[in-house]
Amino acid sequence: MDLVQFLKNRLTEDEAIATAPTKATWATAEWRFAEVDGDPIVDLGTNHLTRVSSLNEQEMQHIARHDPARVLAEVAAKRDLLSRYENPEASEALPPSMNRLTASVERAVLDLVFRYLALPYADHPDYSDSWRP
Repeated sequence: MDLVQFLKNRLTEDEAIATAPTKATWATAEWRFAEVDGDPIVDLGTNHLTRVSSLNEQEMQHIARHDPARVLAEVAAKRDLLSRYENPEASEALPPSMNRLTASVERAVLDLVFRYLALPYADHPDYSDSWRP
């Protein structure tokens, strides 16, 4: 498996996990860290996570910050980067040789970016240490 396919697979997994909890439209969901009667909560719209759940304030802030809508936005942004690797920018105003050079440089830069994007998945069994930046 190559690095690009590895990242595509991880993004598909991240997307599936982000959309699994509910059928809600996460793009419009607004999770937030708040307080109710002086107690910190993570407001999930119809549900609340409170200290009763054994989560501390920092854990609840983390959950509110990394909600499914944000995960899905990150997945979309990373997929856009991956598509740039497969379809580098070209210009009809440039000769084919220049477009090939530009594509080569763009792919080299993106290859390094992808190596860093893959690092959080280094504990995955399909991760290859040869991808480390």
